[in-house]
Amino acid sequence: MAFVRLLPSAHAATPDYKLGDIAKEDVITPVGLLVVNPEATEILKQKVSQQVQFIVRQTTPSAGEAEAELRENIAAARRNFLAALQRALNGRPPVEADLDSPAFATTIRDVARESAKDLPLDNLAPLWGRGASDVAFVESLLQPVREVMAQPIVASKTDTSFPAGQSLRLIPLKTTGEVPDVRVLENAGQIVSVGKIISLWRARRLVEASFPIGQEQLGRFAASFVRTNAYPDPGLTEILRAKRMEGITVNDTYEAAQVIVRQGQAIDRKALGALAAMREKSLIGTLQTKLEQEQTVAGQTTQQTKWIVASLGLLCLVLVGILWRLSARPAPSLPLAWADPAQAALPGGEGDATWRGRALLAEGKAERAHDAIRSGVLGWMRDKIFRTLFQQRAELLSVQQKAQSEMGELEQRMEQLQTPLQERIDAYEKRIAELETELTAKGEENRELLGARIRVTRQRLSQERERGRFGSN
Repeated sequence: MAFVRLLPSAHAATPDYKLGDIAKEDVITPVGLLVVNPEATEILKQKVSQQVQFIVRQTTPSAGEAEAELRENIAAARRNFLAALQRALNGRPPVEADLDSPAFATTIRDVARESAKDLPLDNLAPLWGRGASDVAFVESLLQPVREVMAQPIVASKTDTSFPAGQSLRLIPLKTTGEVPDVRVLENAGQIVSVGKIISLWRARRLVEASFPIGQEQLGRFAASFVRTNAYPDPGLTEILRAKRMEGITVNDTYEAAQVIVRQGQAIDRKALGALAAMREKSLIGTLQTKLEQEQTVAGQTTQQTKWIVASLGLLCLVLVGILWRLSARPAPSLPLAWADPAQAALPGGEGDATWRGRALLAEGKAERAHDAIRSGVLGWMRDKIFRTLFQQRAELLSVQQKAQSEMGELEQRMEQLQTPLQERIDAYEKRIAELETELTAKGEENRELLGARIRVTRQRLSQERERGRFGSN
């Protein structure tokens, strides 16, 4: 009872301060409160956000693809060169003496124009002309490419804002369009520093520098097959960061009768949240009190109705008993002693006829008197019962209308408290609509990434709705 008494008074005494106002007096909470501290929560979230590694997707098959492309270019050049040389030699296979012939030199120039840029035909053509193997030479070209492609290579480091002083998480993927789920983002991958990431330009220069002076053409040819194999992904980083920060809050606990705002204090976000929590609890307590009062009134009304019905039943039984007794009484008759002796002695029976007439007259008067009594009693009882019923019904209607009015006022106040929550829900729904519109406009490569962002935003929206239902309950 003390808790219920304090809640309405606390609600009435809770001042409606705005951010930056100065408190005119101390505000004491009548009940215990658990209030989110916005400043401390924001600091903790920033700390957690800095602990989340920046996501970089790395396609592991890129090195094998670069090697396969280099081999295919050399194999195609070999087929074209041998076919062209055999045509120049009129269909006969080449011999050692043909390596210094004009036809051999002409064939090299013709095939070089059709082959990849900087392809070392001067080194490969003698091997092909003699029928020797070029495996060792090709391996010498591939070795620098393999070493460089083992590192994460981005298109340009200047176009990507890597977080300063933070580590990166390399997520291995099979294709560039693959989008890992949150579980993979949290557990898979390799942690590296920003210095381990190199740009495509830097990777190609490293391959060129691995060849000695005089073999610059070989370095340029091998470096042309180096490609990007790492892709910084701020979107996936935000998804992982949101997952890590989900549900992180710093709460301040206030005991009952504790001062939450002191006189002269500037109202900050922390004090504003405490006042809102106290106001919300006060409204909930007032609503519960009104509901209990309405239930009590309803119980009293039901009990009164039962008593009225029982009283009416009892009165009906009494009326039935009275009517039965009145109808069962015998008709009054005049005794013979009332008759006039002179009339009784008249000849011819005239005295007997007079006596009978008087008896009938008296009986009629008695019957009319009984009818008047019955009608008067019944009318009075009927009027009394109807007046009582109308008075009870008017009182019940008045109490019910008053309770409905108070409940409507409380529900309106509760809806005003829920307005910020509804605004957050509307913002999430708007963001989901924007992401879906962007999803229809983007290419197939980014569809899965946008889909993952939409799923995370819908999870946040569902959580805000759950909080709204919990707050209203």
